[in-house]
Amino acid sequence: MIDDLRAMAIFAMVAETGSFSAAGRELKLATSGVSQHVSKLEDRLGVTLLYRSTRSLSLTSEGARLLEHARRMLAAAEEGLDSLVDIGSEPAGALTVTLPAILINSPYENAIWGFVDRYPAVNITVRYLDRNLDLVREGIDLALRMGSLPDSALRSRRLGGFDRVLLASPSYLDRAGGVSVPADLNRIDFVAMDGMPDRLSLTKGEIEETLTTIRGRVKVDNFAAVRTALIAGLGVQRLPRSVVAQDLQSGTLVELLPDWSIADLGIFGVWPDTSRRSSLTRMLVDYIAAAQ
Repeated sequence: MIDDLRAMAIFAMVAETGSFSAAGRELKLATSGVSQHVSKLEDRLGVTLLYRSTRSLSLTSEGARLLEHARRMLAAAEEGLDSLVDIGSEPAGALTVTLPAILINSPYENAIWGFVDRYPAVNITVRYLDRNLDLVREGIDLALRMGSLPDSALRSRRLGGFDRVLLASPSYLDRAGGVSVPADLNRIDFVAMDGMPDRLSLTKGEIEETLTTIRGRVKVDNFAAVRTALIAGLGVQRLPRSVVAQDLQSGTLVELLPDWSIADLGIFGVWPDTSRRSSLTRMLVDYIAAAQ
């Protein structure tokens, strides 16, 4: 039984990382050893768990079913071990965290610095990226992500949110003829961004208006560039109010349709459930959530 449980844990790492060699690096095992564990597990079960090719691995239907059980097994074991950890001991270790650049100077980033300051034995590397990475493959312990989350094997926790506003520069509005009702947005250019939905929902009481936002000549890959494109007078887009507070105060950007509301943009902490540093990761997640 112990051999089977060990093999299931190794199989889960292979499935998460996508290769025997990547799993070996995570587990500090030789690639051949990882492959042997999975092959022996397949022999004992009498099924094929992984389709193997020279370039990739993929789960069979039996492999997908076993992976669900393996994940639950690992999560239960991890929670059991964590429950025995002396909560008075000093947290220690190294974490790699990624977050979108728009969160620079935000309460979320400040909470990360507060965590490091509070626990001198913790080292942290922060990567500012506006695209989603494969956390296991890239060795990332925690990612802060904005917006709705797709179905995933990753663990997640909502940490807070951002109130969003629809914005444009005064010069663009002068050229475009102004916006007084949602229907006016149908003739407006939008600054597009990779990963941002191409539909916009506005609500006012019980009234809801949904519009497409695919018109425009500019597309960028991060929120900071959306802001500068708006200031340059190239269109309209929604951004977190806290990010553009100074622009609104100075009149560099103006809010459109202030009587209408845009759904809150959620901020989530996302982390792999197979990380050996997950206990420290969860401490950081709890710290960030408590600071909001």
